[in-house]
Amino acid sequence: MAYRGRAFDRVNGFGCVGSIDAGKEIGVQLRLRGWACVIAAVVLGLNLLLVGVSMARVAPKPTALPHMGRPPSPSIFGINPLTYDSSQARFKRDIPTAARLGARWVHFTNGSVHFSRGGQPNWGVLDYEVDQARKEHLGVLVSLGGSPSSCSLSPRPSDFTGCPPTTRSDLRAYTGFLRAELVRYRNVVQYWESWLEPNQTTYWRPRADPQQYANLLLSQYQVFQQVNLTYHTHLKLLFGGPISFSTEPQDGWAVLPFAHAVLADLHGVRAFDGIGLHAYRFPSQNTGPPTLNWGPSAVDYDYVGGIPDAPGARGPYPAQGCQPVYSGFCQMSWPQELSAYEQEFADADYPNMPLWLTEFGWPGNATARDALYPSFATQAEYLRAAYTDILQLPFVRAAFWFNLRDYQPSYASPDPAFFYHYGLLQYGFTHKPAASVFVQFARRYPRR
Repeated sequence: MAYRGRAFDRVNGFGCVGSIDAGKEIGVQLRLRGWACVIAAVVLGLNLLLVGVSMARVAPKPTALPHMGRPPSPSIFGINPLTYDSSQARFKRDIPTAARLGARWVHFTNGSVHFSRGGQPNWGVLDYEVDQARKEHLGVLVSLGGSPSSCSLSPRPSDFTGCPPTTRSDLRAYTGFLRAELVRYRNVVQYWESWLEPNQTTYWRPRADPQQYANLLLSQYQVFQQVNLTYHTHLKLLFGGPISFSTEPQDGWAVLPFAHAVLADLHGVRAFDGIGLHAYRFPSQNTGPPTLNWGPSAVDYDYVGGIPDAPGARGPYPAQGCQPVYSGFCQMSWPQELSAYEQEFADADYPNMPLWLTEFGWPGNATARDALYPSFATQAEYLRAAYTDILQLPFVRAAFWFNLRDYQPSYASPDPAFFYHYGLLQYGFTHKPAASVFVQFARRYPRR
């Protein structure tokens, strides 16, 4: 639901004196001086127009971060250190703290990538985060996002994380940016989530579109294969993490209908190596009592409109179909939702896909006051139940609890107020009971 980042350095622009390296994709490299620079620049501009890109859309050749040892195997004991915080000192404590809790993986996003006024990426924050994680021997997952050169919105927003490339020319520009990112981190990051919550308008503006997302996946996967072939790497792309099984059509796309539509547009073409999911649940009555159960065992009302039921099916959605509660909705528990998501891919000729719960969690509050603000004890109970379920679902390859710490009180963020309290720790690093439960599970299952 959130990202956080700081600028640690600046990206210099390119002048005419020196080297202009447009990369292998357009096959142009010039070393120029004086009037020859002016003449060649005109020629270069014409060449770039012919291939459908512009100078502003050409990313500089990246420098790869060095190897930092072999990463751990994917694990269900990952943590999102994505707290909104203005404190540099606390920011620096997050990764070591996650490691001490028993986390084996962490999750960052392209919200940590900043851009110069000319549109060039500043990798400083993401470099720092990845470096700190690998020094702690943690695996790293990064969720991809947009860039100024490939944003299809007009006018362009200040944040490009949720600005997708949806036109042919913007997709072409995006592949250059993506290639630069993959090449830069190829030695330290193997797994990438293709997008954050592409089924919701927050991160796919102006509105979610399954066909547009299918086109992005195909473009991304082609770049992954090219980089793997060129650099003899094994980078993996995850189907982007959609959110909310119960979203009504007018509010976006629910997880299952969205995945169903994207897969129909892909027609069985391989476009990812695994599947991501933001496996949150939300209470059916936001103003209900703080004891209202919306944990893993609760039966929720999930929207499945547009997905055909199996002939003669009974019971919840997975395998048997869905017994409707009312038009387009059926009831499922949390493990049934995860199984239904896995089944969608199997039914569309993508069997045995490893599932990554790239974000999941529940809030916990010192003072419980309603359904959106349950107690510390309730959060710990939900975490225990969730990990008990995950351990019984062999297709769940990795999972990342959201969040390491609560958000800084009163600090501005685009998330709803109750999301400020999803941390295993309070804002000042005081442990909640859920942190102790996480530590117990991580120690009990060292190979998961």
